[in-house]
Amino acid sequence: MLAPVKLPTRSVLPLVLLVACGDGGGGAMPDAAVEVPAVVPECREMPQPGAQPFMNASDLGPVVPGTLAGWEPDGRWFLTGLRVGSVSSFHFERQGSGVIVDHDTGSPGTLDDSVLFQRGTLDAQGQTYVTIKRVSNRAADGTLRADRVLCDGDNCRWCTARLERATHNGDEGESQGLTLLGELNDPAWPNVYTLNVRVAGTIAYLIRRDGLHIIETADPAHPVELGVYKRPMPSGEGNDVKIVEAGAKRYAILGDVPVDVVDVTNPAAPTLATVIGEETHTLAVEERGGKWYAYFGNYDGKCAVYDVTDPAHPVKLGSFATPGYMVHDLSLENGVAYLNAWDAGFYAVDFTTPSQPKQLGRWSSTPTGTSHSSWPVRAGGRHVALHGEEEYGAHLDIVDIDPASPQFMQSIASYKTRDVISIHNIMAVGTKAYFTYYQDGVRVLDVADPTAPKLVGYFNTWDPQGPNATAQFFEGAVGIDVDPARKLVFVADSPRGLIILKDETP
Repeated sequence: MLAPVKLPTRSVLPLVLLVACGDGGGGAMPDAAVEVPAVVPECREMPQPGAQPFMNASDLGPVVPGTLAGWEPDGRWFLTGLRVGSVSSFHFERQGSGVIVDHDTGSPGTLDDSVLFQRGTLDAQGQTYVTIKRVSNRAADGTLRADRVLCDGDNCRWCTARLERATHNGDEGESQGLTLLGELNDPAWPNVYTLNVRVAGTIAYLIRRDGLHIIETADPAHPVELGVYKRPMPSGEGNDVKIVEAGAKRYAILGDVPVDVVDVTNPAAPTLATVIGEETHTLAVEERGGKWYAYFGNYDGKCAVYDVTDPAHPVKLGSFATPGYMVHDLSLENGVAYLNAWDAGFYAVDFTTPSQPKQLGRWSSTPTGTSHSSWPVRAGGRHVALHGEEEYGAHLDIVDIDPASPQFMQSIASYKTRDVISIHNIMAVGTKAYFTYYQDGVRVLDVADPTAPKLVGYFNTWDPQGPNATAQFFEGAVGIDVDPARKLVFVADSPRGLIILKDETP
């Protein structure tokens, strides 16, 4: 799951500036003879210049005149070059001649043949920011220069990026090998983030910021909500859900602060069974040797393990500490936990003796410096893990996790779409890897040859020009579960809720 992204209250201000592919679109191209300086993506910080900074477009420096003549700004545009925060795009709406409105903030602006300029305010976490956007210097390939400044009263951060039309990845259509069967996003649900999903039988357990939604999917084209669990005093950190069977009863364990164990045996009336005192971002469960174990990815960089054979009476068995900011996610295989310790890398830890966990190996130098999610797989005669980052330029890496291999805890292959979009959650069924890719939707890789993963399917859940898209970097397909018996893929999509796909990949 995604790491918490919080607005700072002083000089470090949020911005996203990313790399992507595609043309700029929108109107006749400028004369190629007009020399437009190349955009150099960069961010710089400075003291705020006065009580009313950057009142005019010219305060951000000169522009090449006339290059916006005929440009059609309407729609969403990716910022490209580098990522600095949680914003990834601009969305403009023309409202009359020379009047432009920011779709995401409502701030008005002006447009002429040389420059688009907007100035407004943003309130977040008790802090008011002055926001300035300027677009200029359209090049012959349709890309433009974008400047964005945020000031907090004392300091300003000014970032420059390339701007290009937001599209799906490459020349992809909506889907390949995956077909939409049904979805549920009840209009009565609050407009909050959808995070993860787990399926047991025909019931889907969907965790959202407003609680756990229990959904019947026996008819996947028409999912129906059966019940909902909301903790009496929400923490706002509810992020993950896993299911444990205990005799005739079923329990949902919720990654939260603290952890709720919910009796969901009667889906119409879920009830709190107990609370586990862990501050947990994600969790994984495993049935082994006649017992159920729950492992927690904690915000303090630790992984705690509990015996949850009787989920209403969990017993803590041990804990493993990493030097990471947090254990962001984890996966399990026969008592070995594969821990994604965020900035500290990817760990293999033997928990077969839970009170004395033993580190088996570590990959500390992931390409983007983040370790987000993982899943162990046996394919092509090798023991490997699918490893995902969560950052600008994130990859899915295939990592050798065989301690006897000379490539132990090293990447042997990788896959990614484009830098502008981050990968997210991963799982595998046999030698097929299923993973969510935020704005690039759901992806399916054949990893039968782990050194040469092959894309065999995708479904683009996110509409780059749709009315529900926002400027957030962490948006789109987030959580995933697969029902191989029914050939269904369940997706927790941040704006769309629950999406159910038919899996027809080879």
